[in-house]
Amino acid sequence: MRPFKRQKRMVDSVMRSPWRPAPLVAGAAFAVFAASPGMAAPMPHAPVQAVPAMPTKPAEPKAKRDPLKDTVAALRHASSTAEARSLEEHAETLRQRHLAPDVLLLLKHANAALEKHDFQTAARDLGDALTLQSDQPILRRQRAQVRYAAGDFEGAISDLAVALQGDPDDVKAWQMLSAIEHERHDYKAAVTAFDHVLTLDPKVANGAGQKRRLETERDGQPT
Repeated sequence: MRPFKRQKRMVDSVMRSPWRPAPLVAGAAFAVFAASPGMAAPMPHAPVQAVPAMPTKPAEPKAKRDPLKDTVAALRHASSTAEARSLEEHAETLRQRHLAPDVLLLLKHANAALEKHDFQTAARDLGDALTLQSDQPILRRQRAQVRYAAGDFEGAISDLAVALQGDPDDVKAWQMLSAIEHERHDYKAAVTAFDHVLTLDPKVANGAGQKRRLETERDGQPT
């Protein structure tokens, strides 16, 4: 047979055979791929760095309780007159706890002068005390007492206004203001001030009777 015919029969045989794809051998292919010297090795993973924790905010210190406010609150809910009077005395002690020694001495001299009705000396001593500690409301109330005793109602009311602005829970200041307004025949103001007294000290002596009398005078009815 001639060579040309033999080659033609081989080509015809190949063309008549059906084509089938070669199976994918993943494992073998991957092994060859990884081992091929022309391929770069995979880069190692960079180490993961821990994120620094945010600094915790220190806890704020708890606000210190005010013993005077606690005493005033207890006075509002006193179960007896005796308990109320004890709490009132304790509140007075607390109101003086920040007074300097020199101021306490001036206060003592002023009280002694007041007992002798030496209003001028008492007012001067309290004025000196206020020069040293003008931020203490009780000193304003004490000078108001001297001015009230001396008949200076306007001066007393002026001092009480400042005292109550700094210490609105001062029962004695409200009692004094009510008494002064009553003497000035401003019964409406007297009742208003006494309402504060009853709110702060419901066990005040004859509280209901005092208010009833003030309301009667305010309303223009005979006492």
